[in-house]
Amino acid sequence: MRLAITHETVYRYAQPVNYSIQHIHLTPLSDASQTILNWRLDCPGRTYRQTDAFGNIMHVLVIDSPHDEIRVQATGEAETMDNLGVLTDVADVLPREIFLHSTPLTAPDAAIRDFARPLRAAFEKDALDGLHALSRAVGEAVEYRSGATDVESTAAEVLANGTGVCQDQTHLFLAAARLLGAPARYVSGYVHVENVDEVQTASHAWAEAWVADLGWVSFDVTNAVCPTDAHLRLAVGLDYLGCAPLRGVRRGGGEETMRVEVEVHQ
Repeated sequence: MRLAITHETVYRYAQPVNYSIQHIHLTPLSDASQTILNWRLDCPGRTYRQTDAFGNIMHVLVIDSPHDEIRVQATGEAETMDNLGVLTDVADVLPREIFLHSTPLTAPDAAIRDFARPLRAAFEKDALDGLHALSRAVGEAVEYRSGATDVESTAAEVLANGTGVCQDQTHLFLAAARLLGAPARYVSGYVHVENVDEVQTASHAWAEAWVADLGWVSFDVTNAVCPTDAHLRLAVGLDYLGCAPLRGVRRGGGEETMRVEVEVHQ
């Protein structure tokens, strides 16, 4: 499938900002599931391209003059392939065991341990079947509801509340999968939904878990599928904060507002 992406983020400030620095994960790599045909990142100030610890392309944006707005736009096209959710030729930059580590957003509490425990027998019998069962269990435990959480909501809070968005469902999947013994990582990206051609307010998120003799297997809890050629991967990390599309700090500015618009067209 050939996908065309436009992703624009605009920060506006009530007062001038004296200095801003943003880490930007908005440039995808070609891999077994996708070929990037063209891609452009437009933003103000100076940008420095580098590869982060997880092998993602990251741009560092620095603005050291007064400003009351930051506008960042990524546009591009990619050819995607349906690999049944399995990535077989992705070179791991870090040891896979790194993805067994929990983070503040994915730290398991007693409730998450209780949630994962009934899935252990299925996972130990067949890891792939067990992870599919986990994906279904997360979808049943956490109803998708926009606005119920924010970027700082933890997997434990999400399970307790029973509502969240794709980021939250992914964090709960990661927390439980790691308890079961499967290295698991957060994936940021985009998804094209058939018969829906409208502006979205966020990118998408799903999980990848390592399965012996297969490789990294993808699980889109929100859409109850293994990602297909409708998905485009942006970056991976231990959780959302490790590969957020934009994340930064500033000096000054007062109150901040943010607008995000994402368009995914076939």
